[in-house]
Amino acid sequence: MNRRRFRDLRRPGRAGVLALCLLSVLGLSGCGEATDAEKKLRAALHNTEALAHRFVYSETFTAEKSERKTAVQGLIEDDLRYKARVAIDGAPVLDETVSDDALAVRFLDPSKLADFVRKPKKQDRGGTGVRADGADAPASPTPVGRDDDGPDPVVALQTRRWVLDQAGAPAVFGGAEQDRLVGEDPVLDALDVFGYVERAMDEAVRIVEFNEESLEYRKSEDPFDTPKEGSGVIRYDLVAPKLPKAADTTAGGNQVTPDMRHFRKMSVYVKDERVVQIREKIDVESRLDDIARLYETEFPEDYGKAEVAVIAVEALNVIRTGQGEDPIRLRSMSYKLAGLGREVKVEMPTEVVLTSLAVLQNRGRPADEAAGAALAAGVAAPPTAPAEAPPAPTG
Repeated sequence: MNRRRFRDLRRPGRAGVLALCLLSVLGLSGCGEATDAEKKLRAALHNTEALAHRFVYSETFTAEKSERKTAVQGLIEDDLRYKARVAIDGAPVLDETVSDDALAVRFLDPSKLADFVRKPKKQDRGGTGVRADGADAPASPTPVGRDDDGPDPVVALQTRRWVLDQAGAPAVFGGAEQDRLVGEDPVLDALDVFGYVERAMDEAVRIVEFNEESLEYRKSEDPFDTPKEGSGVIRYDLVAPKLPKAADTTAGGNQVTPDMRHFRKMSVYVKDERVVQIREKIDVESRLDDIARLYETEFPEDYGKAEVAVIAVEALNVIRTGQGEDPIRLRSMSYKLAGLGREVKVEMPTEVVLTSLAVLQNRGRPADEAAGAALAAGVAAPPTAPAEAPPAPTG
């Protein structure tokens, strides 16, 4: 097999422990003694991630003049077997099934194929990772011969048929997070949600159990549901760090800018020591006054807070991407789990086109990567309307 169990890769080795210690020095959680709430939440994540379950992952991404809603509905049998369907703005786009090393994909809307093909790596984007649509990508690479004898995968994927790559499954469910921005690969975002929560916990000041009576609680700033009395559900909240000061600089002399951790509101809902729901909002609106004060900035008064938040994020991202940092992604996310621990069975399709799927982002064998990148550079969206989608994955 070419893949390792994805949860094992999240256990920090010596380098990871040192990194967490540095976070502690910066006032974030990591090497300090964990609170009781943090211990319970980490235990619940560990208890849940090994269980078979169905899931619905939803993200709403807000940009200057647009809002994009992405949903991934699927089921996980175990670490190496899953089914997923991706929908964008309510319309089904693709189905993906993985069993061991085998990967099967079909596009229900081939006009969206260009959104999922292989992108330049972060270092090839000038270190910014600003765009996920390839608009700032370098010139098309020189065509490379594929290391397989199958038909053209682009043509096959545009037929709405299942395309099977017998060794094309993602190397790790969550991919290499250092080279993958959140939002670029919704299937891997959904599969890596437990790892994402653990990394968010490492970046938080502390983890607390939800308490409406706490002096720190602000109901007007709480975007999430309150557990119903008697439901047995416990909500754990991540507390975001304070915004850096305008005068703060890095060791290299760059200005320290806020990132997603400073605006993150995240709550994890646990029942019977298992996670049942995860909610996140990158909330810039509630911190606009702090941004204006710290950076001596005046925002336009004739705009609503939501519009001003987008403007503020874009201004921060100009600085961040210029310094080679990942951009802040203004988004809301939810992950709902069902059927925890119940048996589900992932079956691969039988009517397939057999070829390499390295043209798709994070998919295919390493030996086919260069050929996949060359094919991806030439992908153009065909002017076809999506066909009626078949039923979503079920267990």
